[in-house]
Amino acid sequence: MPGAVHAEGLDQTLINALRRAHRMLGRDPSGPLLEAAPVSIYERKLLRLALLAPDIQRDILAGRQPRGFNLEAFVNTAVPLTWSDQRKAFGWT
Repeated sequence: MPGAVHAEGLDQTLINALRRAHRMLGRDPSGPLLEAAPVSIYERKLLRLALLAPDIQRDILAGRQPRGFNLEAFVNTAVPLTWSDQRKAFGWT
């Protein structure tokens, strides 16, 4: 299910971080591949964006993230492993 439409629309900072996270991953036939560990703690936190549920990532790109979900909130929150728990933790309804 999509998240609520963010009043301000697209969050370019969050979108850029999501794109950066995906650039840290390589690809092989079996799926995403981490070729090298991120250098900084901040980069490790950003990388977690690429591991979010696909619908959450689509909503971010479309500006449909829940109010209050931004990059700062994300990097300061533990990311659950399961997609259903991610939706609950980050306010997707």
